[in-house]
Amino acid sequence: MIEGSIVPHVFAIIILFFIAAVSAIFLRKIKVPYTVGLVVIGVILAYLLADFESLDAVRDIRLSHDVILYILLPTLIFDAATNINVKLLFKNIVPILELAIPGLIVSTAIVGFILNNLTPLQLGTACLFGALISATDPVAVVALFKEIGAPDKLGILVDGESLFNDATAIVLFNIIVASIVSQTTLNLHNILLGVYEFCIVFFGGIITGAVIGFIIILFIKHAKNDPLVHIALSTVLAYVAFIVAEYYMEVSGVMSVLSAGIILSWYGATHFNAETKNQLKHFWEYASFVCNSFIFILLGVAELHLIAMIGHSTSIMIYILTAIVSVMIARLLVVYFVPLIIPSKASEIDSRYKPVIFWGGLRGAVPLALVLSLSHHFEDQQLLVELTLGVVLFTLVVQGTTMKPLIKLFKIKSY
Repeated sequence: MIEGSIVPHVFAIIILFFIAAVSAIFLRKIKVPYTVGLVVIGVILAYLLADFESLDAVRDIRLSHDVILYILLPTLIFDAATNINVKLLFKNIVPILELAIPGLIVSTAIVGFILNNLTPLQLGTACLFGALISATDPVAVVALFKEIGAPDKLGILVDGESLFNDATAIVLFNIIVASIVSQTTLNLHNILLGVYEFCIVFFGGIITGAVIGFIIILFIKHAKNDPLVHIALSTVLAYVAFIVAEYYMEVSGVMSVLSAGIILSWYGATHFNAETKNQLKHFWEYASFVCNSFIFILLGVAELHLIAMIGHSTSIMIYILTAIVSVMIARLLVVYFVPLIIPSKASEIDSRYKPVIFWGGLRGAVPLALVLSLSHHFEDQQLLVELTLGVVLFTLVVQGTTMKPLIKLFKIKSY
């Protein structure tokens, strides 16, 4: 609860949103990806906040596990789900699932092994970091794809992988945390138990979202073509699907929202008129813009702490560089070798797409939400936070700003 008047904090939120909106204008003119630019602006803002006591209310606004997971993430997932090309998604489901499930597990193992040997992290904690940091965030990359007219298949591979590996990362993260806390040993029984738990959480999320989606559609049917009611019910659907699945059913909230969004999109394709479709599309684009604005500008604010830490500790810098290199090695091996697990035409990825998928593996909100969920008493919690911030900053600022030249280099255009 916030003590005293809520007005300063409401005003602080409006100030942050104003900064984000004005930044969008500026960043578009200089042709810098919006989300990437916001991180840099967030760092500058955090530096300025330290010198102005009158801006204490702005300084009090922080990203937390619950804010990211229960307020911001449902909107981002639902927007992606309702706009995704379902036919193209299922046509490319084999390579998408290979990258998102076995790919994330392989990435977790590689990052865990490297960090266990080159940093103070124990194997379990190192694998925990591998699980959380392997979740990709394609926001800046997919926006760039639209701008330059990249092939739809490339977009669906990047977007689809992110949607599915968010869920995989959260499930795997929770399984590893439970095993560390209970101090269980790794054996065949525990591995099979983990696979069973994963299937329950993953597919349980899909079923939960589908059921809630069909229930909400029963109400939508009675709204005829009232866009405002449809928008209201779609908002209810996004948040109820996530909260019921994640909090009450303890299954995947991400998969639940994805499933619910796809069902609404399927129903709307034949039952909504043009005006309703346009208003729904514009509302969710706006809602996604708001959520991304707060995530990335507040992420930049959080990064200032990391920059200060690096300036005072050489060892932290070395550990972060080690984490970055391990993540890049894992990503390279996942993109180029994991799709060979099922050697068939269905799992083939165009060789020109692979460098883009590799370099486009940006990290964002989900890794941050997961690492912030750890208790301060969790072993090496502070180091895990610093490593996460370091990798996220690198992928956004370095990889995010160099994607366009890479796409031009490989001459990737729609055809």
